[in-house]
Amino acid sequence: MSIVIPEKNEITERERRETLLKEYQNSSDYRKKLEDRLKITDACNRSNESKVAAAAACKKDPMFWFNNFAWTPNDKYEQYHFPFILYEFQEDFIHWFQGKIEGQEDGLVEKSREMGATWLAMSLFAWNWLFKENFNVLVGSYKEVLVDDRTKDSLFGMIEYQLRNIPKWMLPHKFSFKNNRTSMKLINPENQNVIKGDTMNPQFGRGSRRNLIFLDEGAYWEYFQDAWSACGDTTNCRLSVSTPHGYNSFAVLRDSGIDVKTLHWKLHPLKDEKWYAFEKNRRTEEEVARELDISYHHSVKGRVYPEWTYVEKGEFPYNPEMALYTSWDFGLSDDTAIIWWQKDHGTGDVNIIDVYWNNGKTIDFYIPFVTGEIPSDSYKYTKRDLEVIGEHKGWGRGTQFGDPAGRFRNQVVNQTVISVLRENGIHVNFNDSWKAFDQRIQASKMIMKGGRLKMNENKRTKYLDVCMINSQYAELKRGGQTIINSAGLKPRHDQYSHLRSAFEYGALGLRDKAGNTHRVRDKFQPNSFSNARRTISY
Repeated sequence: MSIVIPEKNEITERERRETLLKEYQNSSDYRKKLEDRLKITDACNRSNESKVAAAAACKKDPMFWFNNFAWTPNDKYEQYHFPFILYEFQEDFIHWFQGKIEGQEDGLVEKSREMGATWLAMSLFAWNWLFKENFNVLVGSYKEVLVDDRTKDSLFGMIEYQLRNIPKWMLPHKFSFKNNRTSMKLINPENQNVIKGDTMNPQFGRGSRRNLIFLDEGAYWEYFQDAWSACGDTTNCRLSVSTPHGYNSFAVLRDSGIDVKTLHWKLHPLKDEKWYAFEKNRRTEEEVARELDISYHHSVKGRVYPEWTYVEKGEFPYNPEMALYTSWDFGLSDDTAIIWWQKDHGTGDVNIIDVYWNNGKTIDFYIPFVTGEIPSDSYKYTKRDLEVIGEHKGWGRGTQFGDPAGRFRNQVVNQTVISVLRENGIHVNFNDSWKAFDQRIQASKMIMKGGRLKMNENKRTKYLDVCMINSQYAELKRGGQTIINSAGLKPRHDQYSHLRSAFEYGALGLRDKAGNTHRVRDKFQPNSFSNARRTISY
């Protein structure tokens, strides 16, 4: 068994941090707060009147509860359990965060690593669960173990840590950890407050009404955009806390105008320039930018389309004088993605004017997004859906391009995707040659060249921007090294694949159009392909 001996500079930094901590704990302000805490604890141990008074003070002010009854652990110091005596930036955070809960407003927290934001949030949830009425909350993260693995590192573990360390008289009447603290669920038997948990999925947050939904480390969620939108139908208050992870859906939300709280490491009184220099020496440049400096713009390894950087973004709305095109990537359990294009055949300019995506829907759900008309017996569309359908009303059907191959099953019994669309006046063009990834990538790169591709910026097309920026080739592990597999020209399949694929089919369709007629076959026919061959003219 080998023993790892820390380097001298690491020992020095650790000792220096211990010294800074002790200096802080010996400061007059900290000692005064600690003495007040001890006096309150002693008084509560002596009389019920003091308990009643303390409970009333806790209910009125979460800061009082934190400073006098809450605890926090820290693995990086010799001392492990700390009285949760708040720093100034933590008080400011609690004021902001609780204001969002009570005001029923959305909010986003961006942070440097190890600022304790999630601990603060979960501890504040424990306070609300104890003292407030009608606290019905859903919490989630991108891995199940991060939601609830019965350790203090999970969201529920953080809440349980607080409940196990506060005085027993402060717990709800008839509360027991055995009966009221189950997997991904915490019930207050006295006021019926409930905290539930779930893991990352596109339908996260859908269901019964809640007064708060919390998405931890939102920058690391694969389907953050879908989950965030789904939560909007269930609650007025969506809150997400995260360290950046490149320019993705979390970054787009951060730039959308949402109220943002920034927890930069410089706010922490025990973190200084020497600490920053030490951390820079033990991290990569990318890690420093992301995890310390809160930067969203680090490079994506193995990008499929670095050319996307040069696509012009601005105001390029629907123009009735220009030809309209639509491209599809069909899905069911995963996304169906649609992109609307226009081309000025005089100048050769191509504009992406809008996009839409959804999942778990049969193909007839998407027809109104093209036709602008909703049948009376149709699906129940969300406010977001109706907004898109309304914008597209009067656009016309245009020319349709779509997915020619791949794994897919019929979405409607005894009917195919193509036939359902065709019955509604939507005729999808495709060609068998479009199956090849090299064809798709070549056509896509070609349409990006020359500065003629432009994108109309709205809250939906910004997600297409994210998908194209984050489209990557698959990574291979060989000999302990990570290799980007670009030789096979096959991008990896992930949350960014569907809009990327819809873009590729649009690029292929526009490339092949030029008055050509193709022999195609309907891959969605339940019978043999020989019965599905037909000629579709562009």
